[in-house]
Formats: sequence, C-alpha cells, structure tokens
Amino acid sequence: MWMRSDQMLRTQTVLGQILARVADDDQYRRWMGQVDRAGYCVRPVQLAGSATTVNAATGEVEASYSSSAEPGGVLLVACKDRRESVCPPCAARYRSDAWHVFAGGVSRALPAPDSDAAGSPLVLATFTAPSFGRVHAARDGGVCRAARTGRRDGGRGTRVCEHGRPLGCPARHTPGDGMVGAPLCTDCADLAGLVLWNAHVGELWRRTVIYVYRALAALAPALGGRPVGVRQIRDLLRLSYVKVTEFQKRGVVHLHVLARLDGVNPDDPDALVPAPAWAGVELLTAALKQAGARASVPLPVVDSRTAAMARWGNQLDVRPVRASAVDGARVAGYLAKYATKTVSDSVSGLPASRPRGDDPDMAGARAIPAHVAALTDAVRRLARLATCRTLRLARHIHTLGFRGHVTSKSRRYSTTFAALREERRAWRQARARERDPWAHERDDAQCVVVGDWRIAGIGYRTLGDRVLAEVLGREHRQAREAQRLGLTA
Repeated sequence: MWMRSDQMLRTQTVLGQILARVADDDQYRRWMGQVDRAGYCVRPVQLAGSATTVNAATGEVEASYSSSAEPGGVLLVACKDRRESVCPPCAARYRSDAWHVFAGGVSRALPAPDSDAAGSPLVLATFTAPSFGRVHAARDGGVCRAARTGRRDGGRGTRVCEHGRPLGCPARHTPGDGMVGAPLCTDCADLAGLVLWNAHVGELWRRTVIYVYRALAALAPALGGRPVGVRQIRDLLRLSYVKVTEFQKRGVVHLHVLARLDGVNPDDPDALVPAPAWAGVELLTAALKQAGARASVPLPVVDSRTAAMARWGNQLDVRPVRASAVDGARVAGYLAKYATKTVSDSVSGLPASRPRGDDPDMAGARAIPAHVAALTDAVRRLARLATCRTLRLARHIHTLGFRGHVTSKSRRYSTTFAALREERRAWRQARARERDPWAHERDDAQCVVVGDWRIAGIGYRTLGDRVLAEVLGREHRQAREAQRLGLTA
C-alpha cells in the first residue's frame, strides 16, 4: 500500500529527528537519563536555570548545576498530571500512589496481632445522584426504555411528552453507544438542576458526614442506661473515609466512599484505636443509609422558581468490606481506576481540562453531541445569574459545574500523597548516595539549595523526541513486567 506524500514526508522528518538525537552518544545518554528521571512523561515541563548547594554554616558552595549543560539547555521534569487521557505514565504513578492510600486505610481496619478485638468496621458505599429526566441507557442487550405514561401521538400511536418527543426508546444500546446518557427530551430534562447538583455535591457530602454522627448517636445502644448524644458519640467514634468522584454517562457525578469506623483515644486523638464491640458493620451501614436519606443542601433560585434542595438519589449501595490483604487490594484497585479518569472519559465531547484563556465555546474541544452542548449552555447561563455568582461556574464548564477534587480523604484515614512522594524522594537520595560516596559524607542538614528556574516550554521539542521517549517508556515497562514475572534476573 502506497503512503501519501505528506505522510511519507512526516515519517522521514520524524526519523531524521530520531537519528539526530542518537547521533551524539554523550548527549543522547544525558537526554535519555532525563527522560528516565521524568518517568517517561509524554509532556514534560522544560525548565531552564540553575541550582546551587550552599553550606549554611560556612557559606561555602559545595555543588552547582546549570541546565545549560543539558541537551537543548533545558531540564525535563514530569508534568505529574493525574489524568490518563493527558499523560498515561504520570497517571500510572498517581494511580499507584492512590492505591497505597486506599489500601492503607483497609490495613488500618485489621485487628492488632496481639489483640482479641475484631478490628474496625469497613464498608464501600456508592452515593448516586437523583434523576433529572429520562435518559437513554444500556441494559445488557435489553430495550433501552419503555414508555408507560404520557399522551399518545395520534399519528404513530407512541407516547410522547408535552414537546412531542417519544417517552420511550425501543433501541438496544451498547455501553459504548454515544446515545447512552442523553435525555430522551432535552426540553423536559432538568439541566439546570443537574449542573447545580454537581456544583453542590461537595457541600452535600460535608453535611452527610455531620448526619452520620447524628445517626450513630440515634442508633447506638444506651451506655450506662442513658442514650448517647452527638457530642458523646464524637468522643467514642470517628468516621474515617476516602472518596473518589466518578462521572456518569448522563453528566452527573456520584461518589465511591470507603468508610471506616474507628475508636477514639482521648489522650492521643491521632492514635489508631479499634471501634468498640457494639459499633460494628451493621451500625455503620445503617448510619450511612440514614444520613444519605436525610442530608440536603438548598440550591440557589434560578428562573424565578422556588429554591430546590440537592439530595442523594434513591440508589444508595453500602457493602461491607472484609479487612484482609486480598479484599484490601481488590477494593483499592477498584477505587484507584477512577482516580485517573476525567469527565471526558464518560461524557463524550468535553475536553480533559479547562480550556486556556477565555474560551466560552471550548473551540479546542472535540465535536460536542447535542445533549452535551445543551449541558454546557446551561452552565454558561447559570454562570451569568447573580444568584450563582459565588459558584464560579464559568471556570467549570468542562466539568459541567463540578468544582471539587476527584480524590479526597479524611485526615486520619491513612497516609497521604505527600508522604508517599517524600518516601520516593528519600529512596532516590539513598540510591544517589550509594553511587556517590562524597554525597554520603556530606551533612545534608546544613546544606541549602538555592535555585533559579523558569519554564521554557511544555512537552518535547520535536515529534521525534516524543516518539523516542514513548519507545523507551514502553521498553522500560516491559522490562519491569518481565522482572515482576521472574523472567529476568
């Protein structure tokens, strides 16, 4: 098969760039070392500048570094973007760190080896959004949606809404069908309510946590013959959790929450104490369900309507999790796969990140389906209202109004991402000292690093560099996988 002339020219250009990169062996090794230290990032940050290590006690300059010695005069560092669609290598590292954060909370639920306690109860809960109108759905080969209400259309005999659109869909959608999640009638769907619900889901979860403690106090057995109050329950129990946000096809978020019930040591609040014997999985499950049913957040007034309330949907799923290494790894992996997803992975047509500059029409995004365009129009319309000004919706068009973090946790659930990064940094420094005995003898406590850096660009300078970095990254991952399987020494 003959290649088109422009494709052939592009291939020759990329091949020439790769050959130019590997022509100088010393420069290529330095560049390859930078790519390796950047974790084979596909869009690294180019830094230009210098760093100097100074002994704080004597003022002596012990070491200096300048990016001018590097190929192209820049230092490549990882972009550290968590999104799989933006940078797969950096997303893989974030997903690995998220797994350790999630699994660490499960291990803390395990009973101590020298204790007869049963450990802390642990559940996986999924909080969903309410309905904002009938949408197309994939039902494992079944009919999308049957129409049981609505007036009949005299011409076709089908049931239609007040706008004349069918209330049912006889199609059998597959999960990858672009129609899945689209409203049967855009005019009937409460698009403004969906956007406002996305914008308030963080506050709704905060109030849910408050109601969990109230539910625990109401459901807890009497202690000493007296009922337990909310203040007393906070002195006895602590709700620790990690939550991950996922976008549904219809453009609304729901939360996956791994919740654990701990005891409290009044003398050491940071100590990990197992929950009392009377506070088991059944109590935690009942408290979450009761709090999910009661929590609400008032929404701003739009379109001269009475202010509505944001509540959780009826589908609240709470499942117990056994505090074991196997179940911990499984649940942590289940949550970690959502940590690197974006709204664009579920809702087709939206960009993975906020468009640069003032781009209200998101000109850089892909072709947007009609129902997604209607949702983005709803976000823009609400952003212009005085009652929604504090929500800053114009900055969150690409997330359909959602303003929170994809992954968050309570303070004492487990370790933190910062602690994991510090451990990785310490490990790298230890390896560097093994290679450099002089660095091992130096007192790092007295050393101060003074840096002067600026961003010179994003990504690789040539397409050939990017292709070569992707090949090196693929070979690195294959070598690690072979080592993990015991195929290499």
